[in-house]
Amino acid sequence: MTTLPASNYLTAKSHWASPFKYQEHYVGKNIRTHLAYALVELYQLKQSVAQTLSQVVEKFNTASLVHDDLIDQDRIRRGAPSVWAKFGKGTALVSGMYGYIEGLQKLGELNDLPLVNIGIRSLETLHVGQYLDIQASNGHVLPTLEEYRLIAEANTGCFFLFLLDSCQHLHAMKEELYMELKSLLLELSVYYRYVNDYCDLNHIPHFKKKGFAPDLEGGPKSFVMILANKTLIKKKLTDKQKREIIIAFGNAAVFSEALTVMEASFDQVQHNFANIRCLSEDRNCHALNAFLESVHFQQHPQDNYFNNMNR
Repeated sequence: MTTLPASNYLTAKSHWASPFKYQEHYVGKNIRTHLAYALVELYQLKQSVAQTLSQVVEKFNTASLVHDDLIDQDRIRRGAPSVWAKFGKGTALVSGMYGYIEGLQKLGELNDLPLVNIGIRSLETLHVGQYLDIQASNGHVLPTLEEYRLIAEANTGCFFLFLLDSCQHLHAMKEELYMELKSLLLELSVYYRYVNDYCDLNHIPHFKKKGFAPDLEGGPKSFVMILANKTLIKKKLTDKQKREIIIAFGNAAVFSEALTVMEASFDQVQHNFANIRCLSEDRNCHALNAFLESVHFQQHPQDNYFNNMNR
């Protein structure tokens, strides 16, 4: 049995990691990092804990984005070519795993096996959610809003709950408060996906980061499509075809209805937060409140693509 020389192995490892690090270079909104610091403050943990948890969760999230873009064939991520578009599909598939592994290794450095298990559980939930997402996008039938919620809670909520469960493990709070936080974060995961789906179709700044209306090519998995009761098969569309669909949705008041649904979801998040403030006693909720305010989507008139087309 031959063994790869150490120098060759290190070179190969560097090349394996390089496409992932390319994606890391294009930083997003760092939503999960801000949430990590807000929860650490609430749980009265050291700032070093927030730093470690945020590093881990961003590794996990970036890896999931590399694979999401490959699955959905999205060519743009955060305003730059996606990993598969730049390096090839095989490379994206393999190098995307780097983030999951590096994140778990960083957790392992804390010598806390239950914490590593929390990380593993979050990755399992992510991939179950991705499986359900693929089934929806490749299907010919619109999912129900309940099915959509399940996908969002798994796909997006998994990393929110990773942060919460990690903090709960490190400095447990009473069960009632923990469950209220869990309800808030699960609702937030649905709301966050609502916002992304809406922005993919009707938010001009979003187009500059991801390309023009990419969701319309992704199959029947967007909550906007569910509201429109319009099944779109997964296929390549021209910009003209996309504009025609957006106009039809707008004329049918789908975007207005979507904004109403989104705001109702955020109202539920705020209701959960009000309960948390009552239960938290002497704990500091300021950072969590600021975080929630920062993720509340409010569209400026100049950013509404449909309304600007009508003008």
